[in-house]
Amino acid sequence: MIFRTCCLLLFLFTAPLTRAAGKTIVLPTGNITFPGARMIDPDGQGDFNTLVIPIKRAQNLIMIEAKIDSLQGNFILDTGAPYLVLNETYFRDAIRYGNADDAGGINGDATAFQTIVKKFNIAELSYDRLQADVTDLSGIENSRGVRVLGLLGTRLFAKFAITVDLFQNELYIHKLDKDGNIPAGEEIFHDPYLSMPFNYADNTLYLKAEISEHAFWFAFDTGAETNLIDYRLSKKIAASIQVINRSKLTGIGGSTYELIYARFDKLVIGGRNFENNKFLIASMDKMGKSYGHSVDGMLGFDFFARGVFTINFVKKQFDMYISKDQ
Repeated sequence: MIFRTCCLLLFLFTAPLTRAAGKTIVLPTGNITFPGARMIDPDGQGDFNTLVIPIKRAQNLIMIEAKIDSLQGNFILDTGAPYLVLNETYFRDAIRYGNADDAGGINGDATAFQTIVKKFNIAELSYDRLQADVTDLSGIENSRGVRVLGLLGTRLFAKFAITVDLFQNELYIHKLDKDGNIPAGEEIFHDPYLSMPFNYADNTLYLKAEISEHAFWFAFDTGAETNLIDYRLSKKIAASIQVINRSKLTGIGGSTYELIYARFDKLVIGGRNFENNKFLIASMDKMGKSYGHSVDGMLGFDFFARGVFTINFVKKQFDMYISKDQ
């Protein structure tokens, strides 16, 4: 799509393309099938307290290196995806354990199937017999010119806390104590600028926000390259919006959609005010269907790149650390 004047970018919401994967699954057990069934993913294991993983950047996407069975490569950290998602380009011949529904997204639909990964490792963090969705991620590779084996969804970190530091390009994976806290001595950052609970539904994080005295629930998505708000809800804050540009998004099936790129000055999250906020305004009908319920919008790179953030999946707490120099 035309993102800004004289600048051509491919805007990809990776999570919505995989969100529906995992619904209405049929897993074979002998001659018996169980519609809607999904295996319970194993918890990750490893002899560590805190892992420090280098982050690779593909424009606004966060990538880390991981190993699946004998294949090692780049995976996108995507809190909008529910599970481990594999790129069909490299795993099309994987054993199929079931077919997933079409996965809906803002820019079209994709199909997926499920497989079982015998061994999956992120450094010393290891998973055995992990269920994964397989879908077409070639659009991400083609737009970035980088090999992408898959997406790392939220379920992988359900028993951990993760900290993302884009200034030093480091990801921290923290083991938690019996109370769900990062143990004393293992905390990397202190005195967060904001600290707030999040809602966690269908493996998706939702942060409550306020714009022009209207409350919204935004999905927090590290796989989204910008912020997004549904066009119907944007009417409530129309007086505070300044249109920057009108854009066109090309969907998977070749259809085009008009988007509005806009800014507004006041976004309140966790009692803190964020200024100079940029959002795309677009229909989120397809995305809502893939999530299984309506979605007000998404907080992507334009939001979380402002600081270091920690997601504690056990306590369901979101912290952000912002330097006085930022």
